[in-house]
Formats: sequence, structure tokens, C-alpha cells
Amino acid sequence: MMKYNLPFKLMLVAATILGSVTYSFSQREVLTEQYVQNPMAINPAFTGVRETFNMTAMFRRKWFNIPNSPSSQTFAADGTFGNGKFGVGFQALNDQTSYFTTTALSASFAYHLGISDNFKLGLGAQGGINVLPVFDLSARTNNRVLGSFGVGGWLYSENFYVGISKPEVLSQGFGDQAISGFYRRPLYVMTGGSYDLGDELMLLPHALLVQEKDHKLRVDLGARLWISEKVGFGASYRMGGGSNAFSQSGINFFQLSGEVNVGKNVRLGYFYNSKQVEQIFTNYTGPKGVHELMLKFVPNPNGFQKY
Repeated sequence: MMKYNLPFKLMLVAATILGSVTYSFSQREVLTEQYVQNPMAINPAFTGVRETFNMTAMFRRKWFNIPNSPSSQTFAADGTFGNGKFGVGFQALNDQTSYFTTTALSASFAYHLGISDNFKLGLGAQGGINVLPVFDLSARTNNRVLGSFGVGGWLYSENFYVGISKPEVLSQGFGDQAISGFYRRPLYVMTGGSYDLGDELMLLPHALLVQEKDHKLRVDLGARLWISEKVGFGASYRMGGGSNAFSQSGINFFQLSGEVNVGKNVRLGYFYNSKQVEQIFTNYTGPKGVHELMLKFVPNPNGFQKY
């Protein structure tokens, strides 16, 4: 049997710990990557913007042709009270692989005030917990419970919006541990709108800027095209976002989407990402594609749900 000296063993343990830490923290990004279908994922001020109760569930799986492959489930719901002035929301994430499980729960609150005949301003905050798997030096997995708090603003009209948010503002007491380099607290700036291209066509473009410490600027550009408010097709492209501290150039990838409204209350969607968010943090070289399915339910819709 091959024998390893002590320095090599220490290096092996350190690599295992670092790899598990980076993966467990990358799992937290699964929820925020769904910001197009659920803007509340990155900005609590969006809570209640639609002025009706909404529920969105998404199922994410990396490889449909491999049994028991990694998957995640997310759920979001929000609504209003006080004649639409106040919004409340809830979000949950369960992301599981063969070795790691990440759970996140959060609640959000927003206040909406009219600032002109056409525009409203939403101011929101969210709080919750993240339960992350972290390896210690004994190579055992310990669940680490971290508090979460974020704030945001959302300026919007019938056909335009712009939002700025920091969904994670708390600094955690990791000291000099390697884990501290992977706890992300990005700043998001998102804008978009809707444009009628004819009696049956509606274009919904969007753009997102993401900036965080020691990382390059990330830019997302995309659009969705709805036909007769029944069927929608979308595409988006992501650029940048690599780490300066770890000499990462970031990854570029595209997303394709298809959605269909089934009656007035239910929307079904399919989304394909050419790469997966885990590649941002690790030297992952396996299959790249990620598939997601969406179910959106609106008990009492007040019109076509653009966002």
C-alpha cells in the first residue's frame, strides 16, 4: 500500500475542505440565478409588485439521463395587503447532491409608495437563515447555520423597472478561514421593461449588473418574446464575474427558455443553461448543461404576469 508523508496528508485534507466549502457556497447561488422568473430572489423590494398572490416552484436537475443526479427545489410566494401598499413574501431552497445538502429560508417585506402618476417605489428588506455543509479538520461534515439579511429598492411603472439591491449584507465571523473567501455579498442592479410589437407580440428585455468585492463586473443581457400572452420564448447571455483574488476569468453561458400559460392561473416553463453556476467556484469538468422546470400559480390574476 502506498504511504503518504504528513505534509501530503495535510495538503490532501486542505484540498478536500476547500473543495467542499466552495461547492456548498456555490449551492446558495441556485436561488438567485432564477431572478428572471422570480426577481424577489435578488431584490426584496420586488415583494408585492404584482399586487396579487403568486406562487412559483422550480425544479432543477443537472442530468435527466443519470439516475439520482444532483437536483434542487425552490419555492417562492408573495402577496400584498393594505390596498397594495405592503408586500410580504417567503422563499425556500433545498439543494442536494450525493454529498452536500444546502437549505435556505427567508421572508421579505416591502413598502410601496406612489411617487408620480406613472411610477411607484418599493423599499424592501429580507431576513432568514442558510444551512450550509462545512468540513472541519477532522474531515467530518458539520452543518453551519448562518443568518441572512438584505435590502433593496425597486422603481417601476407599467412598462419599465429598475432595481438596486444587496440581498446579503451581513459579514460572517469566519476569521482567516478559507470559507471567508467564498461567502458572497454582491450588489445587483437590474433593469428592464415591456414593449408591444403588435397586437399579438410583447417583448420583455432585461439587463443585470452584478458587482462584488474581488470580482470582475458581471453582465447579463436577455429578452423574452410572448405571443398572444399564451406562449413565451426567451434567451439570455451572461458575461464576466470571475474572481480577481483567485485569478478566475469567470464563465460565459447562455440560457434558453420556453413558457406557456395554461388557462389564467397556471404557467409552465422549461429552462436550459449551457453551464452551471458551480463552475464559477470550482474546476468542474463534468457535464455542463442544467435543466429547470417551473410551475407558477396565481389564484386570482389581475392580468398578464409580465415578471
